[in-house]
Amino acid sequence: MRLLHITSAVIRGSACALLVALSTPALAVLGDNASSVLTDQSLMKGTLHSVDKNAYVMYEITTSYGSKVREFVSPAGVVFAVAWDGQFPPNFQQLLGPYYRQAQDAAAQESSQQAGERVVRRGSAFVDTPGLVFEQAGHSRSFHGRAYIPQLIPQGAAVSDIR
Repeated sequence: MRLLHITSAVIRGSACALLVALSTPALAVLGDNASSVLTDQSLMKGTLHSVDKNAYVMYEITTSYGSKVREFVSPAGVVFAVAWDGQFPPNFQQLLGPYYRQAQDAAAQESSQQAGERVVRRGSAFVDTPGLVFEQAGHSRSFHGRAYIPQLIPQGAAVSDIR
């Protein structure tokens, strides 16, 4: 009887954990689809503005404290780039999604090799790998940067558009 009670408690606990995980909002992150841009807006408690640039759509979320996150979405509905500016750097793990670890590993490797321009310095970083470009600069209360996947940039869009 006691074993049955423990087993049902474990099942209930697992079911609750699964429901919490499933109810966690999906975020439009680099390389993901754009269906959750509205969720990002809600989480950031910001206003959403979109601009159709023909080759892509740029969604800009502005927070009440003035920070901005821009998500660049290809005609296929894929977030191929993100850019940001504001008083604080964004949550990179949230923004870069599966590319976060790649950026972190590349920055650590470059830093340990003292590879000149790709070294992480006070508030700035530059990572350039075949599958990800990540750039950030700034100082206290003024950060800006961008990250993009070169292979996903749609025809008709330019890297200089990502800002």
